[in-house]
Amino acid sequence: MSITMVVFTCLEFALSNRKQIRFPVDYISPLGILNSEFFDTKSTQNHLSTVAGNKSSCKVNKMPAHLKSKRILEEESPGCYIKARYVLAMMTALGTLNAYSLRNGINIAIVNMTVSRLPNNLTTTGGCTRQINVTRTDDKLKDADFEWSITEQTLVMGSFYYGYCVTNIPGAWMAKRYGIRIVLGVSSLLCALLTLLVPLVAQSSLALLVALRITFGALQGVTFPTAWVAWGYWAPPLERSRLVTITLSGLSMGYFVVYPVVGGIVSSFGWEASFYITGAIGIVFAVVWLSIIHDTPAEHPRISRQERDYIEQSIHGDKIPSKKEAIPWLEMAKSVPVWATIASHLADSYLTLTLGIMAPTYIARVYGLDIKSVGFLAALPFLIRLVLNLVGSSIADMILTKRLARIVTVRKLASVLPLTISSISLVILAYLNCNIWPAVALISVSGGILGLTTSGHACSFVDISPSFGGITYSISNTLASVIGFIAPQVAGAFLSDNLVSSWKKVFWLAAAIGAFGAVIFLFFASDRIQSWAKGEKTKEGETQEIKVLI
Repeated sequence: MSITMVVFTCLEFALSNRKQIRFPVDYISPLGILNSEFFDTKSTQNHLSTVAGNKSSCKVNKMPAHLKSKRILEEESPGCYIKARYVLAMMTALGTLNAYSLRNGINIAIVNMTVSRLPNNLTTTGGCTRQINVTRTDDKLKDADFEWSITEQTLVMGSFYYGYCVTNIPGAWMAKRYGIRIVLGVSSLLCALLTLLVPLVAQSSLALLVALRITFGALQGVTFPTAWVAWGYWAPPLERSRLVTITLSGLSMGYFVVYPVVGGIVSSFGWEASFYITGAIGIVFAVVWLSIIHDTPAEHPRISRQERDYIEQSIHGDKIPSKKEAIPWLEMAKSVPVWATIASHLADSYLTLTLGIMAPTYIARVYGLDIKSVGFLAALPFLIRLVLNLVGSSIADMILTKRLARIVTVRKLASVLPLTISSISLVILAYLNCNIWPAVALISVSGGILGLTTSGHACSFVDISPSFGGITYSISNTLASVIGFIAPQVAGAFLSDNLVSSWKKVFWLAAAIGAFGAVIFLFFASDRIQSWAKGEKTKEGETQEIKVLI
């Protein structure tokens, strides 16, 4: 099977000379060969009718009417002009960076906020055989402030997702109904204000801190759905990988920048200062966002006519979707490509959250490193991820622009390959027996390679439903946020005995989930705009039946 997949993948890359290559109609590889985008539909129909006869039927999709006559090109805008969609890309990247800095700073700060309730000089087994002194002097305990167990620490970190999972779908609906500017701007401002309150609330009680984190998560649940709603209106198909990737680069920066910076702030000024500084920066971002961002190209007062026409024609043709367009909930729920994309997203999220939330604790507790080293080493995977975000998306869009491969092929390779490599890396990590530098290398590979997925399933939500990309993403992100509070709690349960060997369970579970998501996306993902996502009944001539003998 694997040899067959490789052979057909190689043949698929030759489809740029599509009139000279024909495939058997009854074979569609997991990588998605036989997409009408690369076939002359009329000649394909004649060929299939001649070869196969007329006893059964299958459907061959044509390209949308507004795209099949010619490729739409953007006219040059006059004067010195910064394109509005690039400004939006930069601001959504800063928005995700801001969101992750406010959300994840506590993952580093908690190392100095707390001292675990464990026996003195506990000797771990199953890996590291040295003694790890987990007690602290009175001065250090005073600096730590809180004596929380590992289960309580994971509850504080994971409680964010209890609220986050509730507001993803309502957030997408609000962004589509009331606009991206107000929804993301107001939620970012409120999140920043809550961040300023963390030190005060933490000193009051653990329960109040958990409640604040839940409320904080509910406010942040609108962030990514709002971005996907925005790109449904703003991202031309041939630029979609790059624009979505720029948005998601804030995720990687949110770890890479925040972890070492917060580590330095905590080391120099105390853990409270990390919340005051990130909260103040969050307020500045919210004010800027509300000042310069607009909901759609049609509503932007400074966009050039050339850019507006190019965006609207390349995405929607002559039909501009309404903000009040009915949402086909039932059809979404029955869509196999939607669920395949969700499966890949969930696998990516579980791997990312396991590394993002638990890696600082793993490095600090198992290897006994100081807070600055923990912040830097935990950030390395996300530096690699950021680089692969940008490089991978440029390569993906170049392949699509030159028509070297189909959209679905690019999406599958960009998701399946990194999920597989990440899973294998975690399995190897489980058996390193406390060799710190190989462990850091594998953590970096496992987390970094996932940067390629921004050109994979992250774009598929908009590929299959441009008008409802924010809604389908919000459904997926809701489920992913459930993983957000399950993953640290499961890890906390595995690690309750503080044995190094218990980390094997954490890594094996993450690897299994990653592999499962890769397989589902490989076989069931699609790049075709779904019938329910067109906003109206399929127009006559967009699909046709071809009688073939099976």
